Amino acid sequence: MKLRIAFLAALVALLAASASAGELVVSPDGLSPREAHARIRAAKVAGDRGAWTVRVKAGEYPFAEPLVFAPEDSGEPGAPVRWVGEHGAVFSGGRRIGGWRDAGGGVWEAPVPAGTDGRPAFFESLYVNGRRAVRAHLPREGYFHVGEWSQSELKDGSGAVTGYVQRATVREPGLEALAPLSPAALAAVKWRAFVKWTHESRSISAYDGKTGEITICGDAKSRIPNYRTWNGDAANCFQLENVAAGFAAPGEWLYDADALKVKYRPLPGEELGAVEAVAPVQQLVSLVRFEGDPDGGRFIHDVEFEGIGFTATRSDGVVAPNGAVNIYAYQAAAMSGATVWGEGLHRVRFGRCRFFNTENYAFRLEDGCVSNAIVSCEIVDAGAGGVWLGNGMGNLILMQNPSKRKAPNAWDAANCLPTERTVDTSSRAVRFNVVDDNLIRHCGRVAPDACGIILTHAADTKVTHNEIEDIFYTGISVGWTWGYWGSYAQRNEISFNRIVDIGQGLMADMGGVYTLGASFGTVVTNNVIMRVNSSSYGGWGMYNDEGSEGVRWENNLVVDTSTDYYHLHFGRSNEVVNCVLVGARGSVLTVSRREDHPQVAFRRNVIVWPKGPAFRGGNRLADGTAQAEFDGNLFWSEDGVTELNGLCRGTVADPKFVDAANGDYSLRPDSPALKLGFRPWDYSLSGRRSRAE
Repeated sequence: MKLRIAFLAALVALLAASASAGELVVSPDGLSPREAHARIRAAKVAGDRGAWTVRVKAGEYPFAEPLVFAPEDSGEPGAPVRWVGEHGAVFSGGRRIGGWRDAGGGVWEAPVPAGTDGRPAFFESLYVNGRRAVRAHLPREGYFHVGEWSQSELKDGSGAVTGYVQRATVREPGLEALAPLSPAALAAVKWRAFVKWTHESRSISAYDGKTGEITICGDAKSRIPNYRTWNGDAANCFQLENVAAGFAAPGEWLYDADALKVKYRPLPGEELGAVEAVAPVQQLVSLVRFEGDPDGGRFIHDVEFEGIGFTATRSDGVVAPNGAVNIYAYQAAAMSGATVWGEGLHRVRFGRCRFFNTENYAFRLEDGCVSNAIVSCEIVDAGAGGVWLGNGMGNLILMQNPSKRKAPNAWDAANCLPTERTVDTSSRAVRFNVVDDNLIRHCGRVAPDACGIILTHAADTKVTHNEIEDIFYTGISVGWTWGYWGSYAQRNEISFNRIVDIGQGLMADMGGVYTLGASFGTVVTNNVIMRVNSSSYGGWGMYNDEGSEGVRWENNLVVDTSTDYYHLHFGRSNEVVNCVLVGARGSVLTVSRREDHPQVAFRRNVIVWPKGPAFRGGNRLADGTAQAEFDGNLFWSEDGVTELNGLCRGTVADPKFVDAANGDYSLRPDSPALKLGFRPWDYSLSGRRSRAE
């Protein structure tokens, strides 16, 4: 018997050894991540098909360049290449700043460290004791607004555009602080514009103290947007950052371009001898890059990362001569990079990884990414958003310039514009990915127009049980076409997510969940959306934007929106079913463009509306059907309004919540909504599963 047990034990050990063909240990004073990566690649190139595990010991691993994976670094089904980190294992693109001294007046300072080229490095983020320090800014409270605005192009002798110039005249106190700055100090000041759904961050080229005119320049690669409605719109504003006159409060920092010093005002309790300050001096946009070849059919597959931290990456954008990064990201921080970037990935998984103190998205997986998973990760203080899935241009290229249909990275028009329920089977398809049980919190401090999670040209994706909170733009965005162009963003599932505290009065034209273009078969269900607050219009809970089609919103709880619970710009065949909508501070349900076809149906919802109309928009079509249909809805106005308006149909009665004053929106057994067919669901299940463990 003992011999049999020993034999079985040996067999199990042998099988385990064959299942893990190789194991490497990475440590701060031993094998580096890059060396481990090179050893596995050499084995794979030599024909190894076994599993590999890289165990990463606790510690910080500074990166001077990204860890790049190619198809030859792939594992095999059932035999992946795994990178497993101990608690405290962190890959970093930053460098610790030393040499701090007390400069007096409540200010500490340290010399600016050298960059990779040996010259003093310019950087735009500083993390002190694990916290993003606030960059000195003007105005101290609120924002500046533009008076006059102009834009012009710079052209060479052949007429080709070589750059752009914008001039903004501002007649508000505070800007005079720019007048005495040296050219170096002025170039280190950042103009940060917040324009509805977009954000721009650029260096200042000139300032005229007499007229109040600020000049901003961009080169041909960095088009400056022409803000046609900039003047007088409350949704448009700007700040100046890295201004010495705005360096006033504890927790703030300043890059002194004249003295080449980093200056910091400590918070109460911080000690000079114990300060840990990190900056993205290495200028790395990504720490890990997956460079597959979708067009060539060469994919990276069966790679896993577990329990590793990632920090201190730099924004993507056009780098100015002084090292500042100039950004205009269009929408949803579309031009932002990512700490982990990839294309051509199959069966790649990130689990329990942590992303913190960065300047861009945590993940950006573009063309050719299929059956990948991002599970139980924590993304805290990412400078942009959490997860981007899908190509960033695609249909946008074709819409703006059809002549580019055969351009590199632009999709062929025959495959790019499905108007029905089309399946993308090309090598560039983005399908069957999972984003589940992740925390995305306190993001967008560098690119506030970023989304918590965005799917562009992505299909058959599950975005489930995530918690998204404390961001400035849309929580979850689906689709990336404007108008009835068709899209591959189909059959996506957005369910059981908790989306809280978005917009925060800074950005506009956004939603807790937002769709853009056709999304046939997409369901948005069992989500909780709370506290959506826009700068002006567009603080919507559920938002179907241009050409949204085939989206079903069901079993969603939407609480406290600055404008509508649900807004449809224009679209077709959308449904809002069995939702509870409470606490809007503006209108309630809106269709903003009238079209000659049914656009949305509202069925069996419980809707509490403030004083005013319960529904805006809609019309009766020629065949007698309604553009917006209503069936079995329960409406209730806390202001005592008893009549519905226009084409709006439903029963007006108290829904009888269990305890709405304390946030319990479940229904009592005698609620009239139940008689109308409303089906209760447990909204406490929304959010991370791991939160309840």
